[in-house]
Amino acid sequence: MNASQCWQVLGIAATADERDIKRAYARLLKTTRPEDDPEAFQQLRDAFEAALWAADELRRQPPVIQADGAERPPREVELENLFRPHIEKMAELNERGTSEQALAALEQMLDQFSLRDPQQRDPLAWQLFEDGMLWICCDIAANHDEFLRAGMQLFGWIEPGNWLGEKDPKTVEWLKLRMLEADALDAVDRLLNLAESEGEQAALPELERLADDERLINVDVRHLFEAELMVGLSEFKPIPATLAGRAVALFGWQRDHRHLEEYHAEAWAAFRQGVPLLQSGH
Repeated sequence: MNASQCWQVLGIAATADERDIKRAYARLLKTTRPEDDPEAFQQLRDAFEAALWAADELRRQPPVIQADGAERPPREVELENLFRPHIEKMAELNERGTSEQALAALEQMLDQFSLRDPQQRDPLAWQLFEDGMLWICCDIAANHDEFLRAGMQLFGWIEPGNWLGEKDPKTVEWLKLRMLEADALDAVDRLLNLAESEGEQAALPELERLADDERLINVDVRHLFEAELMVGLSEFKPIPATLAGRAVALFGWQRDHRHLEEYHAEAWAAFRQGVPLLQSGH
């Protein structure tokens, strides 16, 4: 794959910034799975590796002088060096710590660098802070849903007219999908807690409502919701047969359950054993 092709596949302009390349790759991985389309996945992987090589070559070239001949502002370099350990700490807490720890580190950074008040904060500091937050929310291996929510509330990335939508609409679409997935997981948790605390009869109306929720129109989000619901119900002792049976009927699991088996085969086996509607062998 040549240099021009790799950028086309990744959907970004040629860049020496590995963060932009990794962000584009991570975003496309969400919809390009090796088990679904091995050829497309290999093409994406080849583009990623070619882009990293091309970026390394770009960095070896002499730096481009700004139009006015000025060097990079010392204040920008100073702020980047000042922010970097805090950004890296929040990234680590997202990958290995708890949601509470990551959010506490975010709150600490907002206070330490006076970033809360739009009237008082340094615009350059806010810009660099946003760059770091965008890297955490889009590039690293894992991040907490609540941390992602906090970042989106701070910067309005998915709001109409936000700069990110014009510069990188694919990232905005990915962020929207992540929020839909997070909402779906929250809904499953609330439903299961309701069934546990008040009984399955109390949870049935909520299940009916969620089955028609517009957030589940997206197939990936719906499959995630269904799979997490199935796993959660399989962990009840005994499985609430009425609630589970209604889920089977609403989502058509008698005839369409491959995504459930692939998501968690052991949980699906346990679920089938506990639901009379599924014990016919279908």
